[in-house]
Amino acid sequence: MRQSRRSRFGDLIRAASPSDRRRFLADLWAARGWATTVESHLVVARRGDRTDRLAVVSRSRFRPSPSVPAEATVVVALGDPARTRRAAPNDARILSVDDLYDLVRYGLPEGRGDDLVADHFGVRLADLPGGDGGAGGADDSGGAFASLRRRLSSLSSLPVAPLVFVALLVAAVVVTAGPGGVPVLGEAFGGQQPPSSTPAATTTSEPMPTPESRAVAPGVSTAGVENATRLAAAHRRAAANRSYRWTLGYRESIAGDETGREVEVVRVEAPNVYVSEVGRAGQLRAFPRPTASEDSYADGTTRYARRPAEPDGVAARVLDADVRDGPGRQASRAARYLEWYLSADETSVTRVERAANAAAEPEPELGPALYRIEGRGTDFPRSRGYRVQAVVEEDGFVRSMRVTYETRDGLGVEVWFAYDAVGETTVTRPAWLDRAGGSTGGRTVVPANASR
Repeated sequence: MRQSRRSRFGDLIRAASPSDRRRFLADLWAARGWATTVESHLVVARRGDRTDRLAVVSRSRFRPSPSVPAEATVVVALGDPARTRRAAPNDARILSVDDLYDLVRYGLPEGRGDDLVADHFGVRLADLPGGDGGAGGADDSGGAFASLRRRLSSLSSLPVAPLVFVALLVAAVVVTAGPGGVPVLGEAFGGQQPPSSTPAATTTSEPMPTPESRAVAPGVSTAGVENATRLAAAHRRAAANRSYRWTLGYRESIAGDETGREVEVVRVEAPNVYVSEVGRAGQLRAFPRPTASEDSYADGTTRYARRPAEPDGVAARVLDADVRDGPGRQASRAARYLEWYLSADETSVTRVERAANAAAEPEPELGPALYRIEGRGTDFPRSRGYRVQAVVEEDGFVRSMRVTYETRDGLGVEVWFAYDAVGETTVTRPAWLDRAGGSTGGRTVVPANASR
């Protein structure tokens, strides 16, 4: 079943780090006219003489109830709102992920919510697949059943006998389901009966056995990608434990002729020790793009961004403790892209063949098994001719990925990334940071709750 736009929004919120969620919440309340700051594990929002303290509470499989800050007055529940309600202060307002979606989608001026989500998660709400879905966050592909269920919900106050009669009618609808499981409503419901036909004589043949699929990587089986979110999470864990060089590319073309490209090279020594350099050529139209908008350097405690518009050319931000203790910015970026681009309509998986000359490359030295993922068709992004190919290891580490598609207005897009120098990469302080003022001054310090 396709995920709804509401459900994909919930996935974005849950996949974000705690600090990213707080920054998003702060900007959302700021867009609604509040003055906001991020203080420890709370977002403090002030407007006039009113002060709200907002907390985001994750669901947990290991605790009977979530941990809610005692001073919180507004709590966003990423799990069960009822469970969060029991653990929250009595006067706290509880918001579910669906409530948060409605606030972004309908509680801001037109287009502002799309821009806000794009700023924090790299994708506009309007570009997420599917419709808004119901309050439960799902688009119901069984349209006839959903419509009938909604109509019957209004009958809950009827006496028992009429309800029994209605239940029998519903059972009749299910029993008379047509081809493919689509219900055929009888004349009593205003439906149309399928044309009758005399079945032709058939011969019974032995059914062909269907090969049983087996798992080859987290979220991936021999049948295809079964859970892109799980695969992305496995890649994030694998990338957090390695040093590497990560090259990302983005290219635009019209009628096959390149109009612009952007290439980012990221060298990662540790989760929060990295340097990123971006090169551009030509003119690019689409935004946001998977490549970074600025050169950056992180030394484990502070992230520096190269910004010529700043008085000294550099902006600095102290890394959030939640991020520093996690998998790091670059691993999280890659996981986000994998979840987006590998959520294709159709996928297939094949084993990558090794070198044909066994004498030149003995089997024990080949390393982990590799699998090639090929996919086509997607609602995200809105496109024609969508194709994706990726190579993944058994632990979920995606070595490379390439995506091609054409936008609705005829713009050809190609996105790719690849890893190399795995386990062999070190980072040195870039020269542009020294020119900006050295290690003791000459930098602009950005508050911790500012946009990254």
